[in-house]
Amino acid sequence: MTAHADDKRPWYREPMVWLMLALPAAAVVAGLSTVAIAVRASGDDAVPESVRRTAQMQVSDLAADQQAAQRDLRAQLQLTRATGAVRVSIAGDAVTDARLELNFVHATDGAQDAHAALVRSGDVWLGRIDAPLDRPWTLTLAAADATWRLRGHLPRGQDSALLEPALASE
Repeated sequence: MTAHADDKRPWYREPMVWLMLALPAAAVVAGLSTVAIAVRASGDDAVPESVRRTAQMQVSDLAADQQAAQRDLRAQLQLTRATGAVRVSIAGDAVTDARLELNFVHATDGAQDAHAALVRSGDVWLGRIDAPLDRPWTLTLAAADATWRLRGHLPRGQDSALLEPALASE
């Protein structure tokens, strides 16, 4: 038995037609989703320091990193997760600052960054952080007047971190 031209299925019952329509439609939906994500995420810069843009280059002031390297500064951060208490001890050239600034920098969302002001208590600096500690953080420790800066990483689940100059001493 042969099929006649009258026995042909309508176009909307052909799987190939739906495949040809579904692939471009999926690409349009994915493109619009990507645009929506990009627009929502473009608010805050992930890097909280000032950067000067010249032509196609980004130029950052590294004087604070150089100062920390020249003074051979290193810091050990201890964190009490239950209370958010922060304790920092510094080795290297004598640091006499009464206050230090500690920043917890989120990897992708600057709106989630956190800050702790540390106050000197003998040979250590103490403070408190109110950020959720269930994620990894990039840490920046600096003098209140921003003359030197140390950086480090606090991996998820750890209670201590070493902070060092971002540049090697010359």
